[in-house]
Amino acid sequence: MTTSIYWLRRDFRLHDNAALTAAAAASTTVFALSCRSELDALNRRQRAFATTALRSLRQTLGKMDASLTLAEGDPGSALVAAAQRLGALRVYSARGFNASERRLEERVRISLEAAGVQLCLENGALVHEPETIAARKQAPGEGYRIFPPFYEVWKSVAVPRPLPPSAPSGRDEQPGVLAEPETIPNLPVATETTALEQLQRFAAGRAADYGANSEYPGRSATSLLAPYLRFGLISPRAVYHAIAERMARSWTLAEERISMEAFLRRLGLRDFFMQLEYYAPQMHDEALQEKMRGFPWSRDEASIQRWREGKTGYPLVDAAMRQLKLEGYVHQRAAVCAASFCTCDLGLDWRIGRDVWMSELLAADEALCDGNWQRIAGIGSDQAAYPRIYNPVRQAQLFDSQATYVRRYCQELSKLPTRAALAPWELGRQQQIELGFFTPQQYPAPIVDHETAAREFLATYQSYRNREA
Repeated sequence: MTTSIYWLRRDFRLHDNAALTAAAAASTTVFALSCRSELDALNRRQRAFATTALRSLRQTLGKMDASLTLAEGDPGSALVAAAQRLGALRVYSARGFNASERRLEERVRISLEAAGVQLCLENGALVHEPETIAARKQAPGEGYRIFPPFYEVWKSVAVPRPLPPSAPSGRDEQPGVLAEPETIPNLPVATETTALEQLQRFAAGRAADYGANSEYPGRSATSLLAPYLRFGLISPRAVYHAIAERMARSWTLAEERISMEAFLRRLGLRDFFMQLEYYAPQMHDEALQEKMRGFPWSRDEASIQRWREGKTGYPLVDAAMRQLKLEGYVHQRAAVCAASFCTCDLGLDWRIGRDVWMSELLAADEALCDGNWQRIAGIGSDQAAYPRIYNPVRQAQLFDSQATYVRRYCQELSKLPTRAALAPWELGRQQQIELGFFTPQQYPAPIVDHETAAREFLATYQSYRNREA
């Protein structure tokens, strides 16, 4: 008779769960356990989503005469106490890849080993583990700093088929209390069934024109799978195979395959940023590029406030920030423009933007936020000699030409002509007065002139980058 604990961290599912499958194969009885302190560490929106997911899983397990325990206290001491109470000799869980998760794993490992309990970690969050891709590199062990060569290797490695469902079997008589989640508007349904259904809908529909439509924030063209991947209500391998199988069908058009390839590239980029922080955990606190460490970023409170509230005077940027605050989600194209404006136009410290994302985004993940923000700020994985400066007006003209997205989230602009909605300051003074622009009750004037601010930032950036070491 052997007993194990399955420690839920960011893998709240029964399908294709390597840690749970390994626990079930090696044990007579498997108890499921989650730690309340890990829920408390999430942002408000994530905490409500994760709590709902755990309640759903607890209900599912209850129908199988099993349970899900919610443990109090630090994960290390909580798991030791649970293992001793339940007679478990092993704890199984999915690996973490960002810095804070790995530090937690090490603390838990030390606590468990002192109590004679083994910690067993399996892959669950990525298509390919970092070591798998790094082993194909000419200098193994360091990982990739640039995405294109990483992606070429990533594509060449066979992806294992998803594992069949597995479930905990133990029923704990002291399961702990899992409180009702906070009611938060616009929160997606947090169940494994919903995640699988969302994947099926995307693979059967939007995936075919993802490449053509996903860059336009006013269109409903993205997968909406990010929060389900973040909390492991669906596995990245299941997502990969659902799209790859659709691509392999003989009747799938060439244009549709190109669109699906664009989506798989996003999945590969997710793996890339995870492996980047796995091999360079210091990037959570400092620039990946050593020559850009110590760059004089601004922390101007007034600029931070206006950017965060979506009152910069640039409609696409403001729409992005208001969507983030309203929905806990922001379209990728709009997010890039908002991030570029934060770091390049306003010169704000990239960590300020990263922390806003971490506090508001439902799918927020430390490694993904670190990697994306550093890349936009020109201090991370992108080795170009300049940062990614996006013109917010030009981007709006290209990707929201009818102001659909801008009008949706900037209510002051919702009934205005397209030109006025995209760039209100370009209208004549008389028209501005007639439309009520730039008054306290209406849309604000631009906080900076983009062209001027971008040139000044670029000059400072290049001067710092090219300075004597």
